[in-house]
Amino acid sequence: MSAAPPDNADIVGFLKRQAALMELAGQNSFRVRAFDNAARMLEELEVDIVEMSAAETLTEIDGIGKGLAEFVAEYIESGSTSAYDELTETVPETLLDILRIPGLGTKKVKAIHEALDIASMEELEAACHEGQLDGLSGFGKKTQENILKGIAGLSRYQGQYRLDQALTDARALVGQLESHPATIRVSIAGSLRRHKEVVKDVDIVLSTESPVDVAEAFAALPQVIDVLSQGERKTAVRLKSGIQVDLRLVADEHYASMLHHFTGSKDHNVTMRSRALARDLHLNEYGLFRGKDGGGDRIDTADEDELFHALELNFVPPELREGLGEVEAAEEGELPQLLQASDIRGMLHVHTKASDGDDTLEETVAAVRNRGYEYVAICDHSKSAGYVFGLKVADIEEQHAEIDALQADSPDFRILKGIESDILRNGDLDYDDDVLARFDLVVVAIHNALAMDESALTARVIKAIEHPAASVLAHPTGRLLLERDGYRINLEEVVAAAASNNVALELNTHPARFDLDWRWLNRAKEAGCKVAVNTDAHRISDLDSLELGTGIARKGWLTPDDVINTMTVDELLAWVRG
Repeated sequence: MSAAPPDNADIVGFLKRQAALMELAGQNSFRVRAFDNAARMLEELEVDIVEMSAAETLTEIDGIGKGLAEFVAEYIESGSTSAYDELTETVPETLLDILRIPGLGTKKVKAIHEALDIASMEELEAACHEGQLDGLSGFGKKTQENILKGIAGLSRYQGQYRLDQALTDARALVGQLESHPATIRVSIAGSLRRHKEVVKDVDIVLSTESPVDVAEAFAALPQVIDVLSQGERKTAVRLKSGIQVDLRLVADEHYASMLHHFTGSKDHNVTMRSRALARDLHLNEYGLFRGKDGGGDRIDTADEDELFHALELNFVPPELREGLGEVEAAEEGELPQLLQASDIRGMLHVHTKASDGDDTLEETVAAVRNRGYEYVAICDHSKSAGYVFGLKVADIEEQHAEIDALQADSPDFRILKGIESDILRNGDLDYDDDVLARFDLVVVAIHNALAMDESALTARVIKAIEHPAASVLAHPTGRLLLERDGYRINLEEVVAAAASNNVALELNTHPARFDLDWRWLNRAKEAGCKVAVNTDAHRISDLDSLELGTGIARKGWLTPDDVINTMTVDELLAWVRG
Protein backbone atom coordinates (compact mmCIF):
# COMPACT_ATOMS: atom_id res chain seq x y z
CA MET A 1 0.00 0.00 0.00
CA SER A 2 1.57 3.33 -1.07
CA ALA A 3 1.93 6.15 1.42
CA ALA A 4 -0.72 8.84 1.40
CA PRO A 5 0.37 12.12 -0.22
CA PRO A 6 1.25 14.95 2.16
CA ASP A 7 -1.50 17.37 3.08
CA ASN A 8 -1.20 21.17 3.11
CA ALA A 9 0.01 21.23 6.73
CA ASP A 10 2.78 18.72 5.93
CA ILE A 11 4.03 20.82 3.03
CA VAL A 12 3.90 24.09 4.96
CA GLY A 13 5.72 22.50 7.90
CA PHE A 14 8.45 21.17 5.62
CA LEU A 15 8.98 24.61 4.07
CA LYS A 16 9.28 26.12 7.56
CA ARG A 17 11.83 23.50 8.57
CA GLN A 18 13.81 24.15 5.39
CA ALA A 19 13.85 27.89 6.12
CA ALA A 20 14.98 27.32 9.71
CA LEU A 21 17.78 24.97 8.65
CA MET A 22 18.93 27.43 6.00
CA GLU A 23 19.09 30.20 8.58
CA LEU A 24 20.97 27.97 11.01
CA ALA A 25 23.42 27.20 8.20
CA GLY A 26 23.98 30.92 7.65
CA GLN A 27 22.59 30.93 4.13
CA ASN A 28 21.47 34.02 2.23
CA SER A 29 18.75 35.86 4.17
CA PHE A 30 16.77 36.60 0.99
CA ARG A 31 16.53 32.89 0.20
CA VAL A 32 15.51 32.13 3.77
CA ARG A 33 12.80 34.78 3.57
CA ALA A 34 11.59 33.31 0.28
CA PHE A 35 10.92 29.96 1.96
CA ASP A 36 9.31 31.63 4.98
CA ASN A 37 7.05 33.71 2.74
CA ALA A 38 6.15 30.66 0.64
CA ALA A 39 5.16 28.76 3.78
CA ARG A 40 2.98 31.66 4.90
CA MET A 41 1.30 32.01 1.51
CA LEU A 42 0.59 28.28 1.22
CA GLU A 43 -0.65 28.12 4.82
CA GLU A 44 -3.52 30.41 3.87
CA LEU A 45 -4.55 28.41 0.81
CA GLU A 46 -7.94 26.72 0.88
CA VAL A 47 -7.16 24.50 -2.11
CA ASP A 48 -5.08 21.34 -2.22
CA ILE A 49 -1.38 22.08 -2.75
CA VAL A 50 -0.73 18.60 -4.16
CA GLU A 51 -3.34 19.21 -6.86
CA MET A 52 -1.89 22.65 -7.66
CA SER A 53 1.58 21.16 -7.91
CA ALA A 54 0.37 18.42 -10.24
CA ALA A 55 -1.32 21.04 -12.41
CA GLU A 56 1.87 23.16 -12.33
CA THR A 57 -0.05 26.21 -11.11
CA LEU A 58 1.89 26.94 -7.90
CA THR A 59 3.88 29.64 -9.68
CA GLU A 60 0.65 31.60 -10.09
CA ILE A 61 0.86 32.36 -6.37
CA ASP A 62 2.68 35.61 -5.68
CA GLY A 63 6.14 34.90 -4.26
CA ILE A 64 6.44 31.31 -5.46
CA GLY A 65 8.80 30.96 -8.40
CA LYS A 66 9.88 28.00 -10.44
CA GLY A 67 12.54 26.88 -7.95
CA LEU A 68 10.16 26.82 -4.99
CA ALA A 69 7.50 25.06 -7.03
CA GLU A 70 10.03 22.37 -7.98
CA PHE A 71 11.08 22.07 -4.32
CA VAL A 72 7.46 21.45 -3.31
CA ALA A 73 6.97 18.95 -6.13
CA GLU A 74 10.07 17.01 -5.07
CA TYR A 75 8.84 16.86 -1.47
CA ILE A 76 5.41 15.63 -2.59
CA GLU A 77 7.02 12.95 -4.71
CA SER A 78 9.65 11.62 -2.29
CA GLY A 79 8.86 12.94 1.19
CA SER A 80 12.06 15.03 1.26
CA THR A 81 14.29 17.01 -1.09
CA SER A 82 17.94 16.88 -2.03
CA ALA A 83 18.38 20.43 -0.73
CA TYR A 84 16.93 19.49 2.66
CA ASP A 85 19.01 16.31 2.87
CA GLU A 86 22.19 18.23 2.05
CA LEU A 87 21.43 20.74 4.80
CA THR A 88 20.93 18.03 7.41
CA GLU A 89 24.41 16.69 6.63
CA THR A 90 25.90 19.87 8.11
CA VAL A 91 23.11 21.15 10.39
CA PRO A 92 21.62 18.63 12.85
CA GLU A 93 17.88 18.31 12.37
CA THR A 94 17.51 18.09 16.16
CA LEU A 95 18.31 21.82 16.37
CA LEU A 96 14.76 22.38 15.12
CA ASP A 97 13.52 20.97 18.43
CA ILE A 98 15.65 23.49 20.32
CA LEU A 99 14.04 26.29 18.31
CA ARG A 100 10.73 25.41 19.97
CA ILE A 101 12.04 26.79 23.27
CA PRO A 102 10.49 30.24 23.86
CA GLY A 103 13.04 33.04 23.53
CA LEU A 104 15.56 31.05 21.50
CA GLY A 105 15.79 32.22 17.92
CA THR A 106 18.04 30.90 15.20
CA LYS A 107 20.93 33.26 16.06
CA LYS A 108 21.13 32.04 19.66
CA VAL A 109 20.68 28.39 18.72
CA LYS A 110 23.39 28.73 16.08
CA ALA A 111 25.74 30.34 18.61
CA ILE A 112 25.13 27.58 21.17
CA HIS A 113 25.67 24.85 18.59
CA GLU A 114 28.86 26.33 17.18
CA ALA A 115 30.41 27.14 20.55
CA LEU A 116 29.45 24.05 22.54
CA ASP A 117 28.58 21.48 19.84
CA ILE A 118 25.12 21.13 21.40
CA ALA A 119 22.65 19.53 19.00
CA SER A 120 19.73 18.29 21.09
CA MET A 121 17.32 19.43 23.77
CA GLU A 122 18.82 16.94 26.24
CA GLU A 123 22.35 18.24 25.65
CA LEU A 124 21.19 21.83 26.07
CA GLU A 125 19.36 21.05 29.31
CA ALA A 126 22.47 19.37 30.74
CA ALA A 127 24.66 22.28 29.64
CA CYS A 128 22.37 24.79 31.37
CA HIS A 129 22.40 22.80 34.60
CA GLU A 130 26.21 22.78 34.44
CA GLY A 131 26.43 26.52 33.66
CA GLN A 132 28.20 25.96 30.34
CA LEU A 133 26.45 28.92 28.68
CA ASP A 134 27.92 31.42 31.15
CA GLY A 135 30.97 32.06 29.00
CA LEU A 136 29.06 32.75 25.78
CA SER A 137 28.52 36.31 24.63
CA GLY A 138 24.90 37.32 25.20
CA PHE A 139 24.20 34.46 27.58
CA GLY A 140 24.21 34.39 31.35
CA LYS A 141 22.66 32.82 34.42
CA LYS A 142 19.24 34.36 33.73
CA THR A 143 19.27 33.10 30.13
CA GLN A 144 20.06 29.59 31.32
CA GLU A 145 17.23 29.76 33.87
CA ASN A 146 14.81 30.87 31.14
CA ILE A 147 15.95 28.07 28.83
CA LEU A 148 15.38 25.49 31.57
CA LYS A 149 11.93 26.95 32.24
CA GLY A 150 11.19 26.76 28.53
CA ILE A 151 12.26 23.12 28.32
CA ALA A 152 10.14 22.28 31.37
CA GLY A 153 7.20 24.07 29.76
CA LEU A 154 7.53 22.08 26.55
CA SER A 155 7.52 18.88 28.58
CA ARG A 156 4.47 20.07 30.52
CA TYR A 157 2.58 20.86 27.32
CA GLN A 158 3.49 17.63 25.55
CA GLY A 159 0.44 15.76 24.29
CA GLN A 160 -1.75 18.88 24.28
CA TYR A 161 -3.16 20.65 21.25
CA ARG A 162 -4.60 24.09 20.65
CA LEU A 163 -8.29 24.37 19.89
CA ASP A 164 -7.76 25.53 16.31
CA GLN A 165 -5.37 22.70 15.49
CA ALA A 166 -7.57 19.98 16.96
CA LEU A 167 -10.72 21.44 15.43
CA THR A 168 -9.17 21.47 11.96
CA ASP A 169 -8.43 17.75 12.27
CA ALA A 170 -11.83 16.96 13.78
CA ARG A 171 -13.84 18.83 11.17
CA ALA A 172 -11.98 17.09 8.37
CA LEU A 173 -12.76 13.70 9.92
CA VAL A 174 -16.42 14.54 10.45
CA GLY A 175 -16.69 15.62 6.82
CA GLN A 176 -15.19 12.32 5.68
CA LEU A 177 -17.41 10.29 8.01
CA GLU A 178 -20.53 12.16 6.91
CA SER A 179 -19.91 10.99 3.35
CA HIS A 180 -19.92 7.32 4.39
CA PRO A 181 -23.22 5.74 3.26
CA ALA A 182 -23.71 3.96 6.59
CA THR A 183 -23.45 7.12 8.69
CA ILE A 184 -26.74 8.37 10.14
CA ARG A 185 -25.53 11.19 12.40
CA VAL A 186 -22.06 12.29 13.46
CA SER A 187 -20.73 15.04 15.71
CA ILE A 188 -17.62 16.24 17.47
CA ALA A 189 -17.90 15.64 21.23
CA GLY A 190 -15.59 15.99 24.24
CA SER A 191 -13.71 19.06 25.38
CA LEU A 192 -13.40 20.16 21.76
CA ARG A 193 -17.17 20.52 21.48
CA ARG A 194 -17.13 22.42 24.77
CA HIS A 195 -14.61 24.79 23.18
CA LYS A 196 -11.77 24.26 25.63
CA GLU A 197 -8.80 26.31 24.52
CA VAL A 198 -6.46 23.32 24.79
CA VAL A 199 -7.37 19.64 24.36
CA LYS A 200 -5.59 16.30 24.71
CA ASP A 201 -7.62 14.30 22.19
CA VAL A 202 -10.65 14.36 19.92
CA ASP A 203 -13.94 12.56 20.58
CA ILE A 204 -16.44 11.86 17.80
CA VAL A 205 -19.84 10.22 18.20
CA LEU A 206 -21.46 8.52 15.20
CA SER A 207 -24.71 6.61 14.81
CA THR A 208 -24.95 3.77 12.31
CA GLU A 209 -26.42 0.34 11.72
CA SER A 210 -23.10 -0.85 10.24
CA PRO A 211 -20.44 -0.07 12.87
CA VAL A 212 -17.88 -2.53 11.50
CA ASP A 213 -17.97 -0.96 8.03
CA VAL A 214 -17.66 2.56 9.42
CA ALA A 215 -14.83 1.57 11.77
CA GLU A 216 -12.87 0.01 8.90
CA ALA A 217 -13.34 3.08 6.73
CA PHE A 218 -12.33 5.37 9.59
CA ALA A 219 -9.15 3.40 10.29
CA ALA A 220 -8.22 3.55 6.60
CA LEU A 221 -8.43 7.35 6.26
CA PRO A 222 -5.24 8.88 4.80
CA GLN A 223 -4.46 11.08 7.81
CA VAL A 224 -4.46 8.07 10.16
CA ILE A 225 -0.94 6.82 10.92
CA ASP A 226 -1.73 4.34 13.69
CA VAL A 227 -4.80 2.32 14.67
CA LEU A 228 -4.72 2.00 18.45
CA SER A 229 -7.86 -0.13 18.74
CA GLN A 230 -10.73 -1.12 16.48
CA GLY A 231 -14.13 -2.49 17.38
CA GLU A 232 -17.87 -2.18 16.92
CA ARG A 233 -18.30 0.36 19.72
CA LYS A 234 -15.04 2.30 19.70
CA THR A 235 -12.16 2.80 17.31
CA ALA A 236 -9.14 4.83 18.38
CA VAL A 237 -6.52 6.16 15.98
CA ARG A 238 -3.59 8.54 15.94
CA LEU A 239 -3.36 11.14 13.20
CA LYS A 240 -0.31 12.52 11.42
CA SER A 241 -0.64 15.62 13.60
CA GLY A 242 -0.04 13.39 16.63
CA ILE A 243 -3.47 13.75 18.19
CA GLN A 244 -5.53 10.72 19.23
CA VAL A 245 -9.11 10.44 17.99
CA ASP A 246 -11.71 8.20 19.63
CA LEU A 247 -14.71 7.32 17.47
CA ARG A 248 -17.77 6.09 19.40
CA LEU A 249 -20.18 4.01 17.31
CA VAL A 250 -23.78 3.66 18.48
CA ALA A 251 -27.26 2.79 17.29
CA ASP A 252 -29.18 5.94 16.42
CA GLU A 253 -31.58 5.51 19.35
CA HIS A 254 -28.62 6.03 21.70
CA TYR A 255 -27.08 8.92 19.78
CA ALA A 256 -28.42 11.83 21.89
CA SER A 257 -27.42 10.35 25.24
CA MET A 258 -24.05 9.18 23.89
CA LEU A 259 -23.32 12.65 22.48
CA HIS A 260 -24.30 14.26 25.77
CA HIS A 261 -22.24 11.82 27.83
CA PHE A 262 -19.06 12.13 25.79
CA THR A 263 -19.38 15.90 25.46
CA GLY A 264 -19.07 16.10 29.26
CA SER A 265 -17.69 17.59 31.33
CA LYS A 266 -17.48 15.06 34.16
CA ASP A 267 -18.79 17.62 36.64
CA HIS A 268 -21.70 18.45 34.36
CA ASN A 269 -22.53 14.77 33.90
CA VAL A 270 -22.46 14.14 37.65
CA THR A 271 -24.96 16.96 38.17
CA MET A 272 -27.20 15.63 35.41
CA ARG A 273 -27.12 12.07 36.78
CA SER A 274 -27.95 13.34 40.27
CA ARG A 275 -30.87 15.28 38.83
CA ALA A 276 -32.12 12.14 37.09
CA LEU A 277 -31.91 10.08 40.31
CA ALA A 278 -33.90 12.74 42.16
CA ARG A 279 -36.69 12.12 39.64
CA ASP A 280 -36.53 8.33 39.94
CA LEU A 281 -34.65 8.13 36.64
CA HIS A 282 -31.28 6.77 35.57
CA LEU A 283 -29.07 8.56 33.03
CA ASN A 284 -26.08 7.01 31.30
CA GLU A 285 -24.49 7.04 27.85
CA TYR A 286 -27.16 4.70 26.48
CA GLY A 287 -30.15 6.78 27.46
CA LEU A 288 -32.51 7.99 30.15
CA PHE A 289 -34.34 5.14 31.90
CA ARG A 290 -37.15 4.92 34.40
CA GLY A 291 -36.16 3.73 37.87
CA LYS A 292 -33.06 4.71 39.82
CA ASP A 293 -31.42 1.41 38.89
CA GLY A 294 -32.18 1.91 35.20
CA GLY A 295 -34.33 -1.20 35.10
CA GLY A 296 -37.36 0.53 33.61
CA ASP A 297 -38.25 1.60 30.11
CA ARG A 298 -35.97 3.90 28.17
CA ILE A 299 -37.43 7.36 27.56
CA ASP A 300 -37.19 8.31 23.89
CA THR A 301 -34.93 11.33 23.34
CA ALA A 302 -34.26 11.99 19.67
CA ASP A 303 -31.74 14.73 20.39
CA GLU A 304 -30.06 16.53 23.25
CA ASP A 305 -32.82 19.13 23.46
CA GLU A 306 -35.32 16.37 24.24
CA LEU A 307 -32.90 14.87 26.76
CA PHE A 308 -32.66 18.12 28.69
CA HIS A 309 -36.43 18.64 28.41
CA ALA A 310 -37.05 15.18 29.87
CA LEU A 311 -35.14 16.35 32.94
CA GLU A 312 -37.20 19.57 33.07
CA LEU A 313 -34.34 21.72 31.84
CA ASN A 314 -33.75 24.18 29.06
CA PHE A 315 -31.07 23.11 26.59
CA VAL A 316 -27.58 23.86 27.91
CA PRO A 317 -25.15 24.95 25.16
CA PRO A 318 -22.08 22.67 25.08
CA GLU A 319 -19.70 25.54 25.84
CA LEU A 320 -21.28 26.00 29.28
CA ARG A 321 -21.16 22.37 30.39
CA GLU A 322 -18.41 22.67 32.97
CA GLY A 323 -20.38 22.08 36.17
CA LEU A 324 -20.29 25.78 37.04
CA GLY A 325 -23.98 26.35 37.70
CA GLU A 326 -25.27 25.84 34.17
CA VAL A 327 -27.76 23.12 35.18
CA GLU A 328 -29.18 25.27 37.97
CA ALA A 329 -29.46 28.22 35.57
CA ALA A 330 -31.23 25.98 33.04
CA GLU A 331 -33.71 24.91 35.72
CA GLU A 332 -34.48 28.51 36.65
CA GLY A 333 -34.71 29.65 33.03
CA GLU A 334 -31.73 31.94 33.62
CA LEU A 335 -29.30 30.74 30.98
CA PRO A 336 -27.96 33.74 29.06
CA GLN A 337 -28.63 34.33 25.37
CA LEU A 338 -25.02 33.73 24.44
CA LEU A 339 -23.03 35.79 21.97
CA GLN A 340 -22.97 34.61 18.36
CA ALA A 341 -20.43 35.56 15.71
CA SER A 342 -23.21 37.29 13.76
CA ASP A 343 -23.70 39.71 16.69
CA ILE A 344 -20.28 41.28 16.12
CA ARG A 345 -20.62 44.49 14.11
CA GLY A 346 -17.00 45.59 13.89
CA MET A 347 -13.33 44.71 14.31
CA LEU A 348 -11.54 46.76 16.96
CA HIS A 349 -7.90 45.65 16.94
CA VAL A 350 -6.42 45.18 13.49
CA HIS A 351 -2.87 45.80 12.26
CA THR A 352 -1.63 46.85 8.83
CA LYS A 353 1.66 47.10 6.98
CA ALA A 354 2.23 50.42 8.71
CA SER A 355 3.58 48.41 11.65
CA ASP A 356 3.88 44.61 11.69
CA GLY A 357 0.85 43.60 9.65
CA ASP A 358 1.12 41.90 6.28
CA ASP A 359 -1.49 43.89 4.38
CA THR A 360 -2.06 47.49 3.36
CA LEU A 361 -4.70 49.71 4.92
CA GLU A 362 -6.83 49.44 1.79
CA GLU A 363 -6.53 45.63 1.65
CA THR A 364 -7.35 45.30 5.35
CA VAL A 365 -10.39 47.55 5.18
CA ALA A 366 -11.70 45.71 2.12
CA ALA A 367 -11.27 42.34 3.84
CA VAL A 368 -13.17 43.45 6.95
CA ARG A 369 -15.89 45.08 4.89
CA ASN A 370 -16.27 42.06 2.60
CA ARG A 371 -16.89 39.89 5.65
CA GLY A 372 -20.02 41.91 6.38
CA TYR A 373 -18.80 44.10 9.24
CA GLU A 374 -19.83 47.74 9.67
CA TYR A 375 -16.59 49.22 10.97
CA VAL A 376 -12.94 48.56 11.74
CA ALA A 377 -10.48 50.18 14.14
CA ILE A 378 -6.97 50.24 12.71
CA CYS A 379 -4.68 49.76 15.71
CA ASP A 380 -1.05 49.56 14.66
CA HIS A 381 1.74 49.49 17.23
CA SER A 382 2.99 52.63 18.94
CA LYS A 383 6.40 54.29 18.70
CA SER A 384 8.19 52.44 21.53
CA ALA A 385 7.60 49.13 19.75
CA GLY A 386 10.40 49.81 17.28
CA TYR A 387 11.00 46.11 16.78
CA VAL A 388 7.61 45.93 15.04
CA PHE A 389 7.92 49.31 13.28
CA GLY A 390 5.77 51.20 15.79
CA LEU A 391 4.29 54.44 14.49
CA LYS A 392 6.04 57.74 15.16
CA VAL A 393 3.93 60.90 15.20
CA ALA A 394 4.72 61.59 11.53
CA ASP A 395 3.61 58.04 10.67
CA ILE A 396 0.33 58.62 12.51
CA GLU A 397 -0.32 61.78 10.53
CA GLU A 398 0.36 59.92 7.29
CA GLN A 399 -1.90 57.01 8.27
CA HIS A 400 -4.72 59.31 9.35
CA ALA A 401 -4.57 61.10 6.01
CA GLU A 402 -4.82 57.70 4.26
CA ILE A 403 -7.79 56.77 6.44
CA ASP A 404 -9.53 60.07 5.65
CA ALA A 405 -9.06 59.52 1.92
CA LEU A 406 -10.28 55.94 2.09
CA GLN A 407 -13.20 56.93 4.32
CA ALA A 408 -14.33 59.47 1.74
CA ASP A 409 -14.78 56.62 -0.73
CA SER A 410 -16.57 54.38 1.82
CA PRO A 411 -19.59 56.28 3.15
CA ASP A 412 -21.39 53.12 4.32
CA PHE A 413 -18.40 51.74 6.27
CA ARG A 414 -16.52 53.39 9.13
CA ILE A 415 -12.75 53.31 9.51
CA LEU A 416 -11.76 54.27 13.03
CA LYS A 417 -8.37 55.74 13.85
CA GLY A 418 -6.95 53.55 16.57
CA ILE A 419 -3.62 52.66 18.13
CA GLU A 420 -2.23 49.81 20.21
CA SER A 421 -0.28 51.91 22.67
CA ASP A 422 2.50 50.28 24.63
CA ILE A 423 2.19 50.59 28.39
CA LEU A 424 5.62 51.86 29.34
CA ARG A 425 7.54 50.52 32.32
CA ASN A 426 6.23 53.34 34.53
CA GLY A 427 2.61 52.84 33.42
CA ASP A 428 2.51 55.83 31.08
CA LEU A 429 1.12 55.50 27.58
CA ASP A 430 3.38 55.86 24.56
CA TYR A 431 2.38 59.34 23.34
CA ASP A 432 1.62 62.72 24.81
CA ASP A 433 -2.02 63.45 25.57
CA ASP A 434 -2.44 65.72 22.55
CA VAL A 435 -1.42 62.85 20.25
CA LEU A 436 -3.64 60.33 22.04
CA ALA A 437 -6.57 62.72 21.60
CA ARG A 438 -6.34 62.25 17.82
CA PHE A 439 -7.46 58.62 18.04
CA ASP A 440 -11.00 57.28 18.04
CA LEU A 441 -9.90 54.25 20.06
CA VAL A 442 -6.83 53.63 22.21
CA VAL A 443 -6.00 50.00 22.94
CA VAL A 444 -3.35 49.67 25.66
CA ALA A 445 -1.04 46.68 26.05
CA ILE A 446 2.14 45.40 27.66
CA HIS A 447 4.80 44.03 25.34
CA ASN A 448 8.02 44.34 27.36
CA ALA A 449 9.42 44.21 30.90
CA LEU A 450 7.15 41.24 31.56
CA ALA A 451 9.25 39.89 34.43
CA MET A 452 8.29 42.62 36.92
CA ASP A 453 6.95 41.38 40.23
CA GLU A 454 3.19 41.05 40.61
CA SER A 455 2.54 44.22 42.57
CA ALA A 456 4.67 46.40 40.29
CA LEU A 457 3.21 44.96 37.10
CA THR A 458 -0.34 45.27 38.44
CA ALA A 459 0.23 48.90 39.40
CA ARG A 460 1.73 49.57 35.97
CA VAL A 461 -1.32 48.18 34.17
CA ILE A 462 -3.81 49.92 36.46
CA LYS A 463 -2.08 53.26 35.90
CA ALA A 464 -2.54 52.78 32.15
CA ILE A 465 -6.19 51.77 32.61
CA GLU A 466 -6.77 54.97 34.59
CA HIS A 467 -5.50 57.14 31.73
CA PRO A 468 -8.50 59.02 30.27
CA ALA A 469 -7.56 57.99 26.72
CA ALA A 470 -7.56 54.23 27.41
CA SER A 471 -10.55 52.26 26.09
CA VAL A 472 -9.41 48.62 25.82
CA LEU A 473 -6.77 46.54 27.63
CA ALA A 474 -5.35 44.08 25.09
CA HIS A 475 -4.40 40.46 25.88
CA PRO A 476 -4.58 41.14 29.63
CA THR A 477 -2.37 38.27 30.85
CA GLY A 478 0.09 37.97 27.96
CA ARG A 479 -0.14 34.19 27.84
CA LEU A 480 0.74 32.11 24.79
CA LEU A 481 -1.01 28.76 24.90
CA LEU A 482 1.34 25.77 25.10
CA GLU A 483 4.30 28.19 25.05
CA ARG A 484 4.28 30.41 28.13
CA ASP A 485 2.09 31.22 31.09
CA GLY A 486 0.74 34.72 31.53
CA TYR A 487 2.76 37.27 33.43
CA ARG A 488 2.33 37.69 37.16
CA ILE A 489 -0.54 40.11 37.65
CA ASN A 490 -3.41 40.51 40.12
CA LEU A 491 -6.37 40.09 37.81
CA GLU A 492 -8.93 40.90 40.50
CA GLU A 493 -7.41 44.35 40.90
CA VAL A 494 -7.12 44.83 37.14
CA VAL A 495 -10.75 43.82 36.60
CA ALA A 496 -11.91 46.21 39.33
CA ALA A 497 -9.89 49.06 37.81
CA ALA A 498 -11.23 48.35 34.32
CA ALA A 499 -14.82 48.36 35.60
CA SER A 500 -14.27 51.63 37.49
CA ASN A 501 -12.67 53.38 34.52
CA ASN A 502 -14.96 52.20 31.72
CA VAL A 503 -12.16 50.25 30.03
CA ALA A 504 -13.04 47.04 28.22
CA LEU A 505 -10.96 43.91 28.68
CA GLU A 506 -9.98 42.23 25.45
CA LEU A 507 -10.77 38.67 24.57
CA ASN A 508 -7.99 38.25 22.05
CA THR A 509 -9.27 35.60 19.65
CA HIS A 510 -5.91 34.54 18.25
CA PRO A 511 -5.86 30.78 18.94
CA ALA A 512 -2.43 31.09 20.55
CA ARG A 513 -3.85 33.54 23.09
CA PHE A 514 -7.61 33.38 23.84
CA ASP A 515 -6.74 36.00 26.40
CA LEU A 516 -8.62 36.92 28.63
CA ASP A 517 -9.18 33.32 29.73
CA TRP A 518 -12.80 32.15 29.64
CA ARG A 519 -12.71 31.43 33.38
CA TRP A 520 -12.23 35.14 33.99
CA LEU A 521 -14.71 36.44 31.43
CA ASN A 522 -17.77 35.75 33.57
CA ARG A 523 -16.04 37.17 36.64
CA ALA A 524 -15.20 40.32 34.70
CA LYS A 525 -18.79 40.54 33.49
CA GLU A 526 -20.13 40.20 37.04
CA ALA A 527 -17.74 42.95 38.16
CA GLY A 528 -19.27 45.30 35.59
CA CYS A 529 -16.61 45.07 32.88
CA LYS A 530 -17.29 45.19 29.18
CA VAL A 531 -15.36 42.92 26.82
CA ALA A 532 -13.93 43.61 23.36
CA VAL A 533 -13.82 40.46 21.23
CA ASN A 534 -10.82 41.26 19.04
CA THR A 535 -8.90 39.30 16.43
CA ASP A 536 -5.66 41.28 16.82
CA ALA A 537 -5.33 40.45 13.12
CA HIS A 538 -1.88 40.87 11.58
CA ARG A 539 -2.95 39.39 8.24
CA ILE A 540 -6.28 39.01 6.51
CA SER A 541 -6.65 35.33 7.38
CA ASP A 542 -6.44 36.22 11.10
CA LEU A 543 -9.83 37.91 10.82
CA ASP A 544 -11.41 34.46 10.69
CA SER A 545 -10.29 33.65 14.25
CA LEU A 546 -13.41 35.49 15.39
CA GLU A 547 -15.43 32.28 14.98
CA LEU A 548 -13.31 30.40 17.52
CA GLY A 549 -13.10 33.43 19.77
CA THR A 550 -16.87 33.66 19.85
CA GLY A 551 -16.93 30.11 21.20
CA ILE A 552 -14.56 31.18 23.99
CA ALA A 553 -16.79 34.20 24.71
CA ARG A 554 -19.80 31.89 24.94
CA LYS A 555 -17.84 29.66 27.29
CA GLY A 556 -17.38 32.73 29.48
CA TRP A 557 -21.18 33.25 29.59
CA LEU A 558 -20.97 36.45 27.51
CA THR A 559 -24.04 37.91 25.83
CA PRO A 560 -24.15 40.54 23.06
CA ASP A 561 -24.76 43.23 25.71
CA ASP A 562 -21.44 42.36 27.38
CA VAL A 563 -19.38 43.00 24.22
CA ILE A 564 -18.60 46.50 22.97
CA ASN A 565 -18.16 45.59 19.32
CA THR A 566 -21.75 44.42 19.06
CA MET A 567 -22.64 48.13 19.29
CA THR A 568 -23.26 50.32 16.27
CA VAL A 569 -20.31 52.57 15.53
CA ASP A 570 -22.12 55.60 16.96
CA GLU A 571 -22.97 53.68 20.14
CA LEU A 572 -19.37 52.53 20.40
CA LEU A 573 -17.94 56.03 20.03
CA ALA A 574 -20.40 57.34 22.62
CA TRP A 575 -19.26 54.57 24.98
CA VAL A 576 -15.61 55.45 24.37
CA ARG A 577 -16.30 59.08 25.21
CA GLY A 578 -17.92 57.82 28.42
